[in-house]
Amino acid sequence: MGVRPEVANTGRLFEVLRSYSLQHECREELEPLLREYRDVVNRVLEELWGNTEWEKRKVKGKKQWRLLPKYKVDVKSKEYKKKLRESLLQEWPFAAHWVDSAIKTAYSILKSWRKNYVKGERGGGGQPQEDSL
Repeated sequence: MGVRPEVANTGRLFEVLRSYSLQHECREELEPLLREYRDVVNRVLEELWGNTEWEKRKVKGKKQWRLLPKYKVDVKSKEYKKKLRESLLQEWPFAAHWVDSAIKTAYSILKSWRKNYVKGERGGGGQPQEDSL
């Protein structure tokens, strides 16, 4: 599994995601993993959301002001991600790569939410959250 950048004939860069399948006939065996994974993603989102503050900024070319999310700490730093990973692994009963995947998923969810919020397509009232099973 991995992401490999590819260049199409147009010269634009896109990504190819390779994945692997899991046997899903073993619902009883997979359900604990899926629930824990969801919970870890939500914990990471809560952590990132807790480090978010709202900053009032003027909209370019208008007399309006908007509240935009800004991180209190450098959440993209290696040190921050390492501390986050270590704290999540303390009570994690499964392989560590699932925690790494959950962190990436949470960062992606928040990045997507922020992008849509800045464009005006999302409200700022609530924390983004991964859906339940």
